Amino acid sequence: MEAFERPFGGEETGPVQAPMHPAWIRIMPCSIELFRTVPSLSPFPATWWSDAFPDEDIWNEPVWCDPGDVDDWIAEAREHNYGASPEVVEKEAREEYDRATGERSDRIATFTAHCERSGLPVPHTVRDLLEFLLALGLYRSEQRHGKLYVAPQLYTNPFDVLAFGKLEAIEEAADQRGDLEELTAIAIRRVGGVEYEFDEEGRFSLPGGAESVTVSVSLEALADHADLPPQVVRGMLMELAEDGDVAAEVDIATVPIGEVFALTASDDLLGGYPNDELLPPEHA
Repeated sequence: MEAFERPFGGEETGPVQAPMHPAWIRIMPCSIELFRTVPSLSPFPATWWSDAFPDEDIWNEPVWCDPGDVDDWIAEAREHNYGASPEVVEKEAREEYDRATGERSDRIATFTAHCERSGLPVPHTVRDLLEFLLALGLYRSEQRHGKLYVAPQLYTNPFDVLAFGKLEAIEEAADQRGDLEELTAIAIRRVGGVEYEFDEEGRFSLPGGAESVTVSVSLEALADHADLPPQVVRGMLMELAEDGDVAAEVDIATVPIGEVFALTASDDLLGGYPNDELLPPEHA
């Protein structure tokens, strides 16, 4: 079974988050988040999203979010940097806008290349994206009484459905490893209730400027928060321990999944991932 695969269960009550391989956050358009929200992991009517958002023309929405105008970024930056030099604030806002829009352009170009290699049309609307997900196998479908029913299979690894060149495959493998490190670091910070702040230069800082913090965690709790299988979190912690970013008195390789243990994490690891979830590069 693929490491991120979750078998289809019974009917859920209310919307749920479909398990998704972390890499799709980097690869897919922003609107992929819509297709993580489903009424059930079992097949459901494809019309569910339009019923869930009756006041929106959901199917004709663009797949990529609009970064807006640079003037809006400058205005927002000034609101959050009251008292700072207007010239400096504007310069930094323009630089951040250029970075974000550059990342967005690169992602669109990469995604377009994957579409072309797969022989599939480039999605421009939300409806297009659902058709793309069905064609790629990230959703499955069936007909029931003349109606289209669908179910998510977003846990599929991009390596299983996309074509990568040799260098691209090496870079993607490294990026996927980075995704797991980020999710694990965020889970340690959140599950452990780590307190922190940012200094005047915007750098992450533990209380008292400590270089590490020790928290109580379990593989089960970390996995639940990171939305990863416990064995994946175990493997990630073992790698981080080898690198000196975490340490534990228990043997991480054999500690039971549900056992609570003390884990020490470095400020470099925790400070490297200040967000509470994985974000597309242009939003990080």
